[in-house]
Parts: sequence; C-alpha cells; structure tokens
Amino acid sequence: MRLVRVTAASAAAIFAVLSVSAVAQEPPTPAPPAGQLPPVDVIQKQATPAPVAKKKSAAKKKTAPVSPAPAVAATPPVNPETINPNSVYGSPASTGAAERAYESAITPVNPQQLIPTDLQGFSSSATHVTAQDIAERQPSNVNEALTRVPGVIVIADDPNAHHGGIGLRGSPPRRSRKMLVMEDGHTVNLALWLDPSVHYWAPMERMESVEVIRGTVLTHGPNNNFGVINSRNISPFGPNETVISSAIGFTETKAGSFTPIDDIQVDAAGNPTIIYGDTVQGKSDTDLSARWHVHTRQSVDNVGLVASYTGADVQGAWDTERLRVNDFYGALGFKGTSSDLVVSAIHARQRDNYDEQNFLGSELELTFANAGDATDENAARIAGGLAEQQFNLLKHCKTCFAPASGLNTYTGEVWRGQIVHNAYLDEDTTITSRVYAGYHRRDRYQLVSTESEPNGAADEPPFVDGDDVFFGEDTMFGRLRTFRHLGGEVRGEWANQSLLGFRQDFQAGIRYEYQDMSNKNVLGRDGEILENGDKGSVTFFDRSLTANTVSAFLQSNIYVAKDFNVLPGVRFEWYDVNRRNRVVAAEEGEAGEEDPCPVGTPFNPDECLVIEDILFSPDPARDSTSSFNALPGIAFAYTGLYRSTLYGGYHRGLTTNVLRNEDFPSPDEIGDNFNIGLRSSAIKGFDFEVAGFYQLFEDFQYGESFSAITGDREFGRADEVEISGVELYGRLNSQPFTGGPLNLFAEGNYTYARSILKSAFTFDDTGAIDDDYSGNHVPEVPTHVAALTLGIEGTTGWRWNASATYTYRGSFFTDAANTPYGLGGEYECDDVAGTCEIEEAGEGGGVPSVWLLSARFNLHLGDTGASVFVSGDNLLDEFYITDREDGMKAGIGRTIWTGFAYKF
Repeated sequence: MRLVRVTAASAAAIFAVLSVSAVAQEPPTPAPPAGQLPPVDVIQKQATPAPVAKKKSAAKKKTAPVSPAPAVAATPPVNPETINPNSVYGSPASTGAAERAYESAITPVNPQQLIPTDLQGFSSSATHVTAQDIAERQPSNVNEALTRVPGVIVIADDPNAHHGGIGLRGSPPRRSRKMLVMEDGHTVNLALWLDPSVHYWAPMERMESVEVIRGTVLTHGPNNNFGVINSRNISPFGPNETVISSAIGFTETKAGSFTPIDDIQVDAAGNPTIIYGDTVQGKSDTDLSARWHVHTRQSVDNVGLVASYTGADVQGAWDTERLRVNDFYGALGFKGTSSDLVVSAIHARQRDNYDEQNFLGSELELTFANAGDATDENAARIAGGLAEQQFNLLKHCKTCFAPASGLNTYTGEVWRGQIVHNAYLDEDTTITSRVYAGYHRRDRYQLVSTESEPNGAADEPPFVDGDDVFFGEDTMFGRLRTFRHLGGEVRGEWANQSLLGFRQDFQAGIRYEYQDMSNKNVLGRDGEILENGDKGSVTFFDRSLTANTVSAFLQSNIYVAKDFNVLPGVRFEWYDVNRRNRVVAAEEGEAGEEDPCPVGTPFNPDECLVIEDILFSPDPARDSTSSFNALPGIAFAYTGLYRSTLYGGYHRGLTTNVLRNEDFPSPDEIGDNFNIGLRSSAIKGFDFEVAGFYQLFEDFQYGESFSAITGDREFGRADEVEISGVELYGRLNSQPFTGGPLNLFAEGNYTYARSILKSAFTFDDTGAIDDDYSGNHVPEVPTHVAALTLGIEGTTGWRWNASATYTYRGSFFTDAANTPYGLGGEYECDDVAGTCEIEEAGEGGGVPSVWLLSARFNLHLGDTGASVFVSGDNLLDEFYITDREDGMKAGIGRTIWTGFAYKF
C-alpha cells in the first residue's frame, strides 16, 4: 500500500475514518507555535505530534469507504519541520521520507537521524534525549545527558566528557572504544578501523538532541554490537532564532596531604612497623569554571544558515586539571523543489591540563626479621590497602605527590565536515548521498614519572646506546598522534513496495572510507618542558597505519500484518589495513630505573632511566591484514497491544580493534546479539520500557588498567566473552491524574549487565598457559547502574522545573585478574634476603560503588525568551575513586553551576 499525502480536501475525511476506526486513536492536538517542541507519547518525554503525523494509520486502512470532504481552501505542502522537529529534510517533496522518519519500525534513511522521532512501533530498544529533556536537565556535558538513559554505563574521566567514558549493555566505557559514536551521522571515533577511541564530543549547547540505539541495528556500523549513539546539531531547516547563554561553575577541590612510606619493618611475630617520610600538605580551594555559547539560525527563501560558537574553561578532578575548548560549528541548508542539501563543518581546539598519571601509592620495601616470611601472600597482607589509605588522605591534591604535574598537557585540533544531499524521486523513493572528511590531531605531553621536575633548562638529550635509550629523570615525553579520514556514501529507500504479497519498505546503502593515523612517541631533553608542537629529541616509537574500507547493508521492513513488522537484513564489512613500522619499542617503551648509569652517558652517574630493546629497524617494516564479514540480522515490532510495542531481534555485529600496538593479523571481534523488550505508554501517566539482552563474543579485546610509563594502554584478548542483562526505564507523571498547571514526576532507570570472560588466557614465551582468567569479570564494567529522579514542573505562565537525581555506579574491576580493592601492585620477594618490593599498588584492583546526588532548577521568564538555571553535581561532596587507569583517580568534587540563556 502507498502512503498518501494529507491535503486540505482529504483531511476531514481521513479524520472521520479515524474516529470510527476499529483501532481507536487519540484525537490530535493543534500544532504548537514554530520553534516549540510539542508533547509526544513516547517512552522518553516528548511532544504530541502535529496532526499530519497520524497519517500512517490512514495509509493502513484503505478498505474503509471515505466520503467526499467539503471543499476547503487549498493549503501549501506540509513543512517537514511540523512533522519532525529539527528535521533533516527540507524540501516540500520530502513529506513521505519525513513521515517515515517520524514514526516507523525501521531507522530513517538519512544517516543524520538515527532513530524515528516517535519510538512507538520502532523495532529496537532506543532512547531520544530531546531538546526538552536537555533544557530540563541542564547537563554540562554529554555524559550527564546520558546518565538517565537505560543501558548506558558512565565512568566520567573529565568534566567536559571529551575523553569518552560511555559504554552500553556491559561494554567497557574506557574511551567509548566499543561504541559507534556519531555526530549528525558522521563518525566521532578517531579512526574507526584503526583506533576507535573517542577524544572529543560536541558541547551540549549546540546539540538539539541525542539518540541512542541499544538493540538490533544493521543500517549503521561497524562497532554496532552494543549500540550506536548519535548527537544531532541544530538543523538549518528550522525556525529563525538566536540564542546566547553562559554559565559559571564552582568546584570544591579538596586538597589533603601526602605522606610517603619509606620502609616497613616486620618483626619475628609478623607485626609491621611503618616508617614514614615527610608530609606534603595541600590546601582546599573552590575553583571557578565557565561555559559560554552563542548560535543563530536564519533562513531567507530556500536557504538556511546555522552558526555556533561554544567555549569552556572547566576545573577537573585533580587540582592541576583544567579543560579548555573553543568549538565552532556552521551549516548551510538549501531547499529545492525535489531535493535538499546540507553543508556543515566543525572546528574545535582543546587545550587541556590533563594526563593519565594518577596515584599509584608509595613504592614499598618490606624487610622481614624472618627471611622465609618474605612471600607475596605476607606482603599483600601487610601492605594491602596502604595505597588506598594514602589516596583517601590525598583527596584532589595531585601536586602533593607530583609537584610538576601541572606541566602535563593534552592538545586537540579537530576539523570535520560533510555534505548531505537528499533526492526525492517520488513520495516513496529517497536517495541520500554524502561525502565527509575529518582531521584530528591529538598530542599529549607528560612527565616521565611523577617525581620528575623539569625546570625549563634543556640539558642533555637522551643517549642512544645500541637498542637502548638512557635519559634523565627530569625528562618529558610526548605521544603524538594524527588521524584523518575521507569517505562517501549512498543510501536509498524504496517504501510501500509490494513483494511476495507483502507491503515492504526497502533500504540499502554502500560506503567507502579511507583512514590513516600516525603514532609517534618522543623524548625531550633532560629538564626541557615540552609544549604543543614540540617534536622531541629522540623518537622511540613510530608507526603509521592506513585502512581502506567498504561497508554495505540491505534491510527490509515487511508489513506482515496490520500491527506486526518483520525486518530482515544483512550488513557487509570489508577492510584492508596496512601498517608501517619505523621504530618499535617493547610494550611501546616501558621505562625502568638504571642505577648506576652506564659509562659514557651524560646523566647523573648514580641514577637515570632507560628504555630497552628498541627496534630502530623493525622486522617486518610493513605488515597488513584484511577481512570480510557478512553480518545478518532480523528484528520485529508488534504494536497490537494498546499504545505499546513489543520488539526484539538478533544481529551479528563487528567491533573494531585498537591496532596501534596489536600484533598482526588481528582477529575480528564478532558478536552474536539477542534482545527482546517492551515499551509502553498504555497506563495513564506512566511510560516504561523493559528489555533483556544476551551477547556472545569471539576474540574480545579488553583494556587493562595500566600502561607503560612512556607508552600506552596494554590490551588483552579473550577467546570468548558472555554478556547478559536487563535494562529498565519508567516515568510517572501526576498531571494526567490531577490536571492543572503543576506536574510531579518520578523517573528511574536501572541496568544489570553481567560481563564475563568465558575463556581468557595469557601465555608465556614457550606457549604454555601463564594466567587463566576464565570466569572473571570483564575489566571496567560495573554490574549495576541506576538513576532515580524526583521532580516538579510548572507548565503555564513562567514555566519552571526542579528535580533531584540519585545516580548509582556499581563496583567494578580494572584488570582481567579481578584484583580486589586494596590488593593491587607488583610484588617481588626474596626469601633469602628477607625483603619484598611492591610497586604501583594503586594501579590495579577493584573500584568501590558510589551514590551521587545532583539537582537542578530552571525558570523561563514568561514570554521574554530569557531563562535562568542553577544545578549541582555531587552535592554531598563524596570523595570516591572514579577509575584506576594508571592509578587511582578521584571523582570530581561538588560542583555548582548557575547561568542564563536568552533566545530571540
């Protein structure tokens, strides 16, 4: 059957049919003024659609006789913006595509929009964080915006959420590597096929909405095993507006004290005596943060323009940590009679005082009176938890244990752009084409150790002796990486086709993308302070990678019955990756102490550092890997229940690997993913969604909690990983029961994800099993995550809302060995000498659970266009471990934001 256009002559007749239809429909409400989001009956609070959005029901019921409607004045074609706020469609010929993007079982054909606006009838578990949600919640970054989304796991790393920290359905959140992260359908991952880490996410101020799929998805990939997240910028096809906003924040940075432990003496009875060093005392402070933003959207005739600028200077978790960004976005939209075109570009500059050197605790030496007592077990019993005790006294004072850590910096330069063209061949046929490109330079400069204190005087350069490099303790190093990509894609939708006796909507697409990255680690001179643009004196790691990739998909939305859709499909992924090795260090260069330095080195003869076994002419100099995968899937959606959708499906997905220090060939991480769920608004005033999922992975890559001191993350691989769980969401509103201008609401979500290394081993040099991690939890994955919000809002006059949220992040392990809290570290015992040395006790181990309280209040000042807000995060000022990546890192202290916005 064909969807028909709602004209003035037929509107009355269609509504008459709907009023007597066997399947009852809610009466439509008038469309709101332009630029306002109307309430919609979906699982996440939205607007009620404009009358044209109900046309889908009429298209399904052609059998009912329709009486001629009274003659009325002709009306112009429907504006797609009234169907779908912030529409990606602009041409008056786009009505059919816009309607299907508003409500359908299948994803929209235009990749800028990830999910239908109205999720009733959609075949996957999904959430739409709308502009209304963003205005009510006042999130300062995308991590906060997604905290109230079921299935999402957030482990915050920085206050701007630029450095990832989001997982879905049991995936490790570290750098969001397991996710496909997009902005207007354009990939945000640095180099999806080479290093899928995320190190930049757009500011919330220029986002119109955020879309999340957690279920079956074939139209987007790779990295689609766990789900897909898409942030959507302001569309140039919307109403004219100019918005100015600003906010100031106050962060409590509690600075305690650091007392190093010099030695531990253990008597014959096993009683320890701890010998402390001198205490370094910090001080508490209230640090200021600021965000500012301006954007305008203007249109003249068939041309629309969006220009946006956002800036931020925000305090981080450590006293030395500041996150600074300047972000520019622009878009031009052109509306033709049968096509539309959007050209957009992004440029962002990050200048952060930020690093990955967190607290490891003191290096401990235990001396036993009974030499035979010097065992790992006794050392762990005596020293266990000392690093955590030091950390709890330290608070946010990084300068207490690393005085020069303020020199550590992160620089980001981001350029991205794309051109998207929609051609509407007829009401049912849309061809979407796009070309896109991106450049991301990501340079980090860091002290070699927390004890380094370069003074700016560049003394001796590193000394190369064969395959070893020696350097002074006051040396800095740099990790210099640059990523580029260029791609093109064509997608088509052929709706309302008849095949095998069923009405079907077909979608197909093909994409080519080229990617490359350079990865170089360098050392400066002893005492030299490395800054943005410095190339160092000696390169001890240098590797570049390129990828040529082709992705394609084919999917059909089959209308098996009036209220039952089945969506079979298949996705194809092919890639060819080439790697050039110029300089390769063992484990990307783990620096060790050398005492004394070899004769001939120019450094202090009593002490220096060394990186050993550097291959300046590696063999092979070039290597490559390629692969092809056909990834089938099938989903369904049943809408026969009143105002409810039962959905489910299976799809086979591919997650890409971090290849910068991985051996070739690298096996593909393949997942078999099952899910089933129910979303409903059938109960008056209550919306809910419940979904269960089961996933089985082969060759699962996971990150450990540590990296080489001058290198990078260590990755392990499990032969098999099993993930199972459930996600719940619900929202209860009082207004449908009480009426009036006030609405009290309660909203909650809970995710249970059991992520298990079903088969995971490490091997020694002979090929024998060294460690067996089978049955342990996947690192970096909390089993339980939840959020509960209570609030009240006034919906008339000076509109306002106030709410408070308690979020819960469960405990998790940071290593495959699942080392418990308080027992981390590397032990080396000598039962002849009677000594045990313990290093890096604060790195590995468990991370305890935490409850955090946040709140916010928003007030719209009548019809002036002005609004003010105040919000607070971690209001109880909990001091907690947010993660143990290269040591323990504190969560951000209590932060209060207050600000305004003016829209005209």
